[in-house]
Amino acid sequence: KIASFEITDIPLIEYAARKMKPMVMSTGIATEEDIRLAVDTCRAAGNDDITLLKCTSSYPAPIEEANLCMIKDLAERYGVKSGLSDHTIGSVSAVVAVTQGATMIEKHFIIDRSIGGPDASFSMNEQEFAQMVKDIRMAEAAIGSVSYELTDKMKSGREFSRSLYVAEDMKAGEVITEQNVRSVRPGFGLHPKYLKDILGKKVNQDLEKGTRFAWEFVNS
Repeated sequence: KIASFEITDIPLIEYAARKMKPMVMSTGIATEEDIRLAVDTCRAAGNDDITLLKCTSSYPAPIEEANLCMIKDLAERYGVKSGLSDHTIGSVSAVVAVTQGATMIEKHFIIDRSIGGPDASFSMNEQEFAQMVKDIRMAEAAIGSVSYELTDKMKSGREFSRSLYVAEDMKAGEVITEQNVRSVRPGFGLHPKYLKDILGKKVNQDLEKGTRFAWEFVNS
């Protein structure tokens, strides 16, 4: 892993990339030009297994400076994997980073915060780290995938949508109005989008209040 402060050390990056191990590079102090040069150096060495970590080089880092939208941009702009080197306190940034496409989270760990040290304030202990991992896994599960297909549970839930029903007893030849045909629950009748199409037309049979309305009831 190439730390933020070494991202301009091109000889180091070239040497590491030639080992053909996955390259992980933090971008905390890097300009766009620095990042491009580091990525190009890896690829010139024949290594395209690159992960760029969004990093805020403050210790601890204020959460309002996390700028996590960069995670997605890093991946798209440089054609690499991206993640987060997190110096904020707590796990919020790490969890949000996953929703932005992070494939790697780096978080400082400490056995006992009372030991002290420069990283102690924003490092996680065992319990906190375990909870962060659990929260990240839950976030990953919640993201899911893009799909407009309904699950069986969603399909059954459509019973509670609205549809057109006869709201008053009607006689054959009676004109359909907003009073005698209404959009109500459940969703077994004619789709509400057809209400304007049937208003003013006449029904061809007697209909009892509560009947699911259907096209076959309308005079052609």
